[in-house]
Amino acid sequence: MSRLSAHGSSKSNGRIREIHRCRECGWQTAKWVGRCGECQSWGTITDTAAPVGREVRPGPVTVPAVPITEVTGSEAAAESTGLGELDRVLGGGLVAGSVILLSGEPGVGKSTLLLDLASRMANRSPVLYVTGEESAAQVRLRAERIGALQSNLLLTAESNLATVLGHIEQAQPALVIVDSVQTISTPTVEGVVGGVSQIREVATALIAIAKRSSAAMILVGHVTKDGGVAGPRTLEHLVDVVLSIEGDPQTRLRLVRAAKNRYGPADEVGCFELSEAGIRELVDPSE
Repeated sequence: MSRLSAHGSSKSNGRIREIHRCRECGWQTAKWVGRCGECQSWGTITDTAAPVGREVRPGPVTVPAVPITEVTGSEAAAESTGLGELDRVLGGGLVAGSVILLSGEPGVGKSTLLLDLASRMANRSPVLYVTGEESAAQVRLRAERIGALQSNLLLTAESNLATVLGHIEQAQPALVIVDSVQTISTPTVEGVVGGVSQIREVATALIAIAKRSSAAMILVGHVTKDGGVAGPRTLEHLVDVVLSIEGDPQTRLRLVRAAKNRYGPADEVGCFELSEAGIRELVDPSE
């Protein structure tokens, strides 16, 4: 009897357990279902082998824990962006080491807003603008049109994650703008550019270097047909702030809202006007 029990246990232990994962958001379930329980997408559940669990042992402590009364809050102080409407939505400005996800439909003005922001911040400290969708010359032409040329504004057209990380290490900027996160990829991870696995790996690496270097980072994200951020929904949980820019293509009014904000309220709305000359604040929306 004991032999049979042992044999049965061994056979069970040798069996590879399968799980089902959503391609869109990474949600997992033991049984296959037609609709994801997290993002509610249909037909996105696929079979995959369950990861092998490993015991995590205590490691050496590099920085000892200190009483909260001895922790200084100066490093988390917000720095003004130069745009009062955006500062109000962010909760005062940009916080060093924070990661912001900005989403919006194509042509709504994401790149124009961020280029204007980068120019203002470059007056005080270096800013690195990474463009994965346009060439450096195209971004330069837009900067000329809206008056955003600054010698402290560093520009690179790059889509390789390792190279982007190298630029950040070399430039040591106070602000990094990645336009967009779906265009950056790494050969160390399988999957198409912009796919779930690629976006998750790229975002994780960028967030890690932002926290380590204390550089504020803004990641531009595409949106799906239903208005959600394309890629894994876990990306929204990893970042500190989730912003969206909205507006009717037939009008010049643009609204910036915060769906999530660890540093301020999430019910503020910033009003802007988009034109050929760039984007400007609308302190009085009745204009």
